[in-house]
Amino acid sequence: MAKRKSAPTFFLLSLAILSCTTSLAVDASSQQEAQLSKFMASRVGPLPGRCKPTPPSGSKEDDRIAGGLPGQPPGVDFAQYAGYVTLDEERGRELFYYLVESPEDAASKPLILWLTGGPGCSSLSYGAMMELGPFRVNPDGETLSRNEYAWNNLANVMFLDSPAGVGFSVSKAEADFKTVHDGNTADDTYKFLVRWLERFPEYKGREFYVTGESYGGHYVPQLAAVIALMNRRIAAHQTPINLRGIFLGNPLLDNGLFKKGYMEYLWNHGVISDEAWDHIVSEGSFEIPEEYKYSVGDHTIGGTTVDSFDIYAPVCLQSRNNGTYYSSSLLPGYDPCSEHYVHAYLNIPEVQKALHARRGTWTACIPNLTRIDSPAFMVPTVRYLVDIGLRVWIFSGDFDAICSLTVTRYSVKDLNLDVTKKWRPWYAPNGEVGGYVQQYQGGFTLASVRAAGHMVPASQPERSLALLDAFLNNVLPPADMPQLND
Repeated sequence: MAKRKSAPTFFLLSLAILSCTTSLAVDASSQQEAQLSKFMASRVGPLPGRCKPTPPSGSKEDDRIAGGLPGQPPGVDFAQYAGYVTLDEERGRELFYYLVESPEDAASKPLILWLTGGPGCSSLSYGAMMELGPFRVNPDGETLSRNEYAWNNLANVMFLDSPAGVGFSVSKAEADFKTVHDGNTADDTYKFLVRWLERFPEYKGREFYVTGESYGGHYVPQLAAVIALMNRRIAAHQTPINLRGIFLGNPLLDNGLFKKGYMEYLWNHGVISDEAWDHIVSEGSFEIPEEYKYSVGDHTIGGTTVDSFDIYAPVCLQSRNNGTYYSSSLLPGYDPCSEHYVHAYLNIPEVQKALHARRGTWTACIPNLTRIDSPAFMVPTVRYLVDIGLRVWIFSGDFDAICSLTVTRYSVKDLNLDVTKKWRPWYAPNGEVGGYVQQYQGGFTLASVRAAGHMVPASQPERSLALLDAFLNNVLPPADMPQLND
């Protein structure tokens, strides 16, 4: 007999629903314009002193993980670094990073920054250990295996636990563990980058890309906008951050569209009843009456028998006999119990020591965060980035119900960009259709990833790597099936 797990994903799901349930604005476009104007106006004064480079307080060699991570497989052929950058000595605010360089030609390859959403969830946990990092934690919670489709095959990749208080990032201020402030998060991340580049000067001037997923739909565009604005105003002797573009997965871009997109997606995929959907359409309300709630019960929003982050994926179950976790079915390359393995691994004292992290109990996400300065609409900021010539791609796993392809397409429509290359399939290296892609003016690109959930690199690692390769080379993914050897 098995009992269903009390899923860590339920916490993340709760955050996502909380962050996405703002009611529709009466005049969305005017609010979008006002939000962007406010954002720009907040940065028209003198360059903030907090963003000026300072002598590095640590060193690259101190941050090197010289002996590797505990339990890593033999033959690791790339450099790893981890440590802290101090942002505010008085408040004890320090951000933790983990950098994995590319196995080949690291000195010539770009730098990618990955920001996990939540808000309040660890990039080290989800991004590095479960999705696109070089290792996956094995079921024993003590050893690692190599991820064949890690993004550091194509670039040097840094994972940042942000804001302060998330993951291994720390702060002495209690407020940092209770609230998340988009503006402060963007400014802190910019400050981190400026100071980190003093520690790693070889990355100054290197092509730089910001990537992320979910609530990263806030973090990534806002950071990119800060970098673009600051690049125009830094002192002549300073080196600007060579930001070239952003790469966003299943992003939260418009709170007001969430419920519409979520319910429409569930109805299209047979999760809620016709009666419930008819009520939504006829009443214009997303509050489901009691008589219809049987069709949208806990099985659709609890991550127990159906995981709303990946509605067709197996789920993680826990044995009643010995408490071990196991997958409800097999899906090659994907294990829904990874969160438990990662939690166990990152709480091993020897692992924390190897990562140069503060010792203590590690958790993947901060519970019960209050969101402050969290714009309901990120569409105008994304449009601003397109207009100033940055490469902007959005990719969306089509099995995700939370920040679904459905709601992403509504947000893309609100960008008001002309289509330049029409919707078509793209092919993965194994010859299968990897998804579908469409390009717009300014090079803005929307790509779906077939059979992928909310965390695309976790559920479809080969397809995510192929899409990243196309993004970095500024070409659309292949329109023709590759020639495969027998």
